[in-house]
Amino acid sequence: MSREVYRIFIAIDLTNQLKESIIKMQREFMVSSVDMKPVEPENLHITLRFIGEVNKDLVEETKKRLASITYNQFTMHIKGVGAFPSIERPRVIWVGVEEGARDLMNLHDIIMRLTGDIGERDERNFVPHLTVARVKYVRNRDKYMEVIKRYSEADFGTQVVDSVRLKRSILTPKGPIYSDLMIIKLIANNLNS
Repeated sequence: MSREVYRIFIAIDLTNQLKESIIKMQREFMVSSVDMKPVEPENLHITLRFIGEVNKDLVEETKKRLASITYNQFTMHIKGVGAFPSIERPRVIWVGVEEGARDLMNLHDIIMRLTGDIGERDERNFVPHLTVARVKYVRNRDKYMEVIKRYSEADFGTQVVDSVRLKRSILTPKGPIYSDLMIIKLIANNLNS
């Protein structure tokens, strides 16, 4: 049994086009007197399941189980901005998923059935979203509220979701570094025609 520990999660990556519109919004929050750590562009993703720290054998078992996923490609529409736990007391700024949210929930359910006994347990309900920043402190609440209201219904665009990825996260002082351990292609359909 391998002793090397992997911190892993299952996610959907974003297209560069979607990332560009989100980066623009992140910049506006940063100049609005919000002390925050934006998610780096290369790390923007939608988490379907965070598994946590497991050994190499469980990584291989996870891969084996995920290989059985069969799901059609679908369109995902990224729209609106909010905050957890609330807009008034933000700790995380997120972007929502409009079209495609049901598909993301279905994929999450499939992944939980396949891998729910591996790694960390999460009792929270799955809410499809994209974390864009972790908030440290809001220095100017009025400016912050102005930006959040401006983006509350913002349309960031759409993309075809054509794969699900098992990713490794290596934590560093400068932030996490993600790498793909496995890419599960979704079934092509007439979305691209």
